[in-house]
Amino acid sequence: MLTSCLDGSGSSSSDNDAAPPSSNTKPNLILIIADDVGVDQLSSFGFGGVQPPSTPTIDSLAATGVSFSNTWSMPTCSTTRAALLSGRYPPRTNVNTAIVSTDFANSQTSPFERSLPTVLGEQGYVSAYIGKIHVTGSDVNPANHPFGDEAIRALGFDYFAGYFDGGPRPIDVTAGLDNLDSSAQPFTCGFVPLASDHPQGADTGACYQPSGACEELTADGSSVPGKMCLERGGLFDPNQQCASTLPAYLDFTRQNAYYTAEVVISEESGSRQLEVDNPATRLYRTQLESNFAIDWIQAQSDEQPWMLSLGYSASHAPLQPTPASLAPVTGALDTGIACDNGADTRQLMDQNMEAMDTEIRRVLLAAGVYIENANGDLEYNPASNTVVAFIGDNGTYGPVVKAPFLPARSKGTVYQGGIWVPLIVTGATVEQPGRSVGAMVNSTDLYHLFATLGGADLSAPKVADRLDAQPMDEYLVNVDALPVRDSNFSMSGRNLAGSIPQPCVLTDVNICLQLFPQKGLCISEGGTWYGDDGVVPGQSFSSCCAVNTYRVNEGESPFDILAETQRTVRDDRFKLLQLEEPNCDAGGLTESFEFYEINESGSPLGLDNLDAQDLLTRPALTPEQQQHYDTLLAELDSIIDSEPTCPGDGNLDRVINEQDLEDWSYFSQLNGGRSSWYDFNLDGLTDAADRQIIEDNLGLTCL
Repeated sequence: MLTSCLDGSGSSSSDNDAAPPSSNTKPNLILIIADDVGVDQLSSFGFGGVQPPSTPTIDSLAATGVSFSNTWSMPTCSTTRAALLSGRYPPRTNVNTAIVSTDFANSQTSPFERSLPTVLGEQGYVSAYIGKIHVTGSDVNPANHPFGDEAIRALGFDYFAGYFDGGPRPIDVTAGLDNLDSSAQPFTCGFVPLASDHPQGADTGACYQPSGACEELTADGSSVPGKMCLERGGLFDPNQQCASTLPAYLDFTRQNAYYTAEVVISEESGSRQLEVDNPATRLYRTQLESNFAIDWIQAQSDEQPWMLSLGYSASHAPLQPTPASLAPVTGALDTGIACDNGADTRQLMDQNMEAMDTEIRRVLLAAGVYIENANGDLEYNPASNTVVAFIGDNGTYGPVVKAPFLPARSKGTVYQGGIWVPLIVTGATVEQPGRSVGAMVNSTDLYHLFATLGGADLSAPKVADRLDAQPMDEYLVNVDALPVRDSNFSMSGRNLAGSIPQPCVLTDVNICLQLFPQKGLCISEGGTWYGDDGVVPGQSFSSCCAVNTYRVNEGESPFDILAETQRTVRDDRFKLLQLEEPNCDAGGLTESFEFYEINESGSPLGLDNLDAQDLLTRPALTPEQQQHYDTLLAELDSIIDSEPTCPGDGNLDRVINEQDLEDWSYFSQLNGGRSSWYDFNLDGLTDAADRQIIEDNLGLTCL
């Protein structure tokens, strides 16, 4: 019996100790993950653009806690989230980039990882994950989703309410109306605008709920009826009155980005799905996620410590106008706005940031972490005994990244714009709150912090030598704490998959990549699809190289191609990049290096924005630069080789033994014996060929 997966422990049974008695003296822990939010978005980190979004709650977190101004994440969401859960870099986890439906279970977070909720569970904690997690497969491809709706509990969480996929689905440009003429202009923001803003717009109409309930709405000078109906979970029938029966042309089953969701609820009693036409899910996502978080927190006992991970969908594309009440500074943005327009999208990004900030405030007030003083300002409440960490999962998406960062060197790249993220930690133990720590920190380090705060001992060799996470608790209590890290690391690569997706071009940043396996996913990310039924009538392209060949033949400029593998390592002054890029002429990949001097606080700011800043483009490195280069290259090689090859070891204990045979037997039956962590030959099946690999290596210990 595979107890390590069935009970969600995430490690082999011999490594688990019984949970100690509950104690209410240990701090409660809240981890808030903002999606696609780099330092460029926040004035509290010295950026934010000409008109930064209003983020008073995040500013309060910084004022009452410690900001870490030199934090690296991984460049895509799945890699960072897997690192947060495991305390380990991608070379150890095989989660190399954003997980999509074609990726095997081998490139999803393993249930055998000693995950953060598993470690805390051994210390008496109960845990929940709310919102976007994106470290497993999904029902888009059940063959690569071994545990199905139980996947998050298999990783150690006691409760899950959220979604497996990477972001909101595309905007429904029909606004749920099946009776539109085929030549009608799309409703780019997913709701019916005013008549003055759109040929099919309306100032009055009927707002229906899935139940058939209806109310008539009319513009009053300060509202857009179509948007108001969307916010209330309904569909708007323009220029019509309420009918006695629900019109057949209203389709409540369509996804509409931030205003609908298919939510999976998973707990000890079982799992269930709330479909998109369920009234409980038809709410602006940031509000929906906050509601689930508040409900779970308020259901917890004061006698048992808890950890909540809250993964907001904001601010992942495609962006839509938020409810106006959530972003009073930016304003409503519900008239005259196009959600497929670059200039408007920047305003939408600011609004989504403000809305997330408003909802974080609501969650922290409900949890008792903050109290409002007489002026309405937030004050940390030590009696809450709660530590809060706020972090971005990767840099900002290119079309909405802010200066001085460049769109082509933002999310998805290992340049500073893709991996430099905000991190704030607030809690009662913080000495001299409001300060900033400039020491290097990695997103993996939050694993170490939360595990240590929860009472876990990570110093044992069998534990420590598997972790990349470094201690950071000293930074909270000691204003003179010395830097722990002397290097930092980030990477992106191709996941282990059954096929390579067709090309998608992110036109705003002029980059072709092969990551999104479906046309709709490409388009929802602001891309142009060059695969089947793509932008070129009658033609489908298998690679970005083929796309560029076509463009050159048509007299057009080729696109840049995203590197297949990107790795970077840095010390306190210099940063080395290793890139493996497709060679369109000779085939295969070409390896190259770039080398930059980095200074996060200098004037001018030291970045890696321009090719001319690459020190390797100059005649020669100085002796000092060469020394740093050689040291960083050796460090990079060491990290890449940090996890031993261990054929037949599926449960991560580095020993091939009878337990692996038992675990293989479990997975060979689970989910029809399809993709699992025991599919060693990567054919998408867990079968006799994989068992043979175990038998051929029985007794092997991997060092």
